Amino acid sequence: MSRLKRIALLLGIFAVVFSAHLISPVVNMADSRWVIHTAMSIVAEGNTDLNEYEQLLAEQNYYHIEEISGRRYAAYPIGPSLMVVPFVAARDVYFRVVHGYRLQKHISQGIPFKFEKFIASVLVALTAVLMYLIAGRRLKSVPQRLVIVFVFAFCTSAWSTASRALWQHGPSMLMLSATLYLILLAEDRPKFVPFAGLPLAFSYVVRPTNIVPIVVLSLLILLRHRRYFLRFVICATVVWVPFVVFNFVVYGKPLSWYYMPGRIGRHAQFLEALAGNLVSPARGLFLFSPVLILCVLGLIFRSKEKRMGALDVSLLVILLLHWLVISSFPHWWAGHSFGPRFFCDMIPFFMWFLIPVVERFRRPVHGRLIALVSTFVCLTAVSFFVHFRGANHSSTYWWNAKPNNIDRHPERLWDWSDVQFLR
Repeated sequence: MSRLKRIALLLGIFAVVFSAHLISPVVNMADSRWVIHTAMSIVAEGNTDLNEYEQLLAEQNYYHIEEISGRRYAAYPIGPSLMVVPFVAARDVYFRVVHGYRLQKHISQGIPFKFEKFIASVLVALTAVLMYLIAGRRLKSVPQRLVIVFVFAFCTSAWSTASRALWQHGPSMLMLSATLYLILLAEDRPKFVPFAGLPLAFSYVVRPTNIVPIVVLSLLILLRHRRYFLRFVICATVVWVPFVVFNFVVYGKPLSWYYMPGRIGRHAQFLEALAGNLVSPARGLFLFSPVLILCVLGLIFRSKEKRMGALDVSLLVILLLHWLVISSFPHWWAGHSFGPRFFCDMIPFFMWFLIPVVERFRRPVHGRLIALVSTFVCLTAVSFFVHFRGANHSSTYWWNAKPNNIDRHPERLWDWSDVQFLR
């Protein structure tokens, strides 16, 4: 494929995914409601406090707002706000040119949910492009790569959660996908390894649970690319030093409360959480995206063909540790969410293990292949149906509140007579 055609294809992937996600009507912002306001504060005032929105904060009952030394701040990580600064700055210029006033005035009157969904859809579409490039490192066929893109974009929580609002998950997936792609590029050109430190380090600024891939992938790079490891650490330090300085300035310590490891730990419902994150009718990964069950088959294929490399082992370890971490959180069902929100960050890594399954589709036709393709199509169709409903039917989100608040009645997580995506 010529370079021009390749660029056109990548732009086409971005356009299709972005458009489909943008027109999906559901918006489920909650924890993300201050992301754009914080970004606007950075653009307009060079700080991250939200005192200029005092009236709006009061109207929102100071939802997840903390006061430090007389200044009010969003309680969640600064990472997503930093990522959307370019969008907010551009929108601010538009408002000044077209309307004669700043975006700050507009968003002080309410939560800009449409703008938030727009940015979130862009981030997921960019991740979809990266998924195509990642698949291209193992799949020679363009249609096969597009199958991986389709499953990622329309059969997982990327559609029903990550692009519905500026949760931490969309930026997190983008950073982890960029990291994985750079590591794959380094297989042929090791000089790319140090640059993986930038998105990998920033993934922690976005979401603290990403400490798991940071530790595992850093160890992988140390073992496989020892010569470039110092440069990798330097790139990561470029991100972490300003982050730590920011925390000292705002909180007086290197990390905010949100990053404290004490927020997770073994609890009475730990075993229930382990099961629930996989098979609960409200939060089960394999119930909401049954096509991901085939990732297990992908692992088996890699193992049988003796192609289970260090990267495969590393990603598998990350997935298992992430499962343990999110299950260690007492509030393991992620509050008012659709499906397995806490697994959202790991979707790019799940896609990696789906590649060996799709790779087999080009083999000579025989009974087992027909069975495999048929199973894949059926599970993909079910997964698409589930996340289509999550992205297009608000009743699925209101399941969290009706008939009873899920945070007060977590027993509903196992109610098979009221499956969330069938609302």
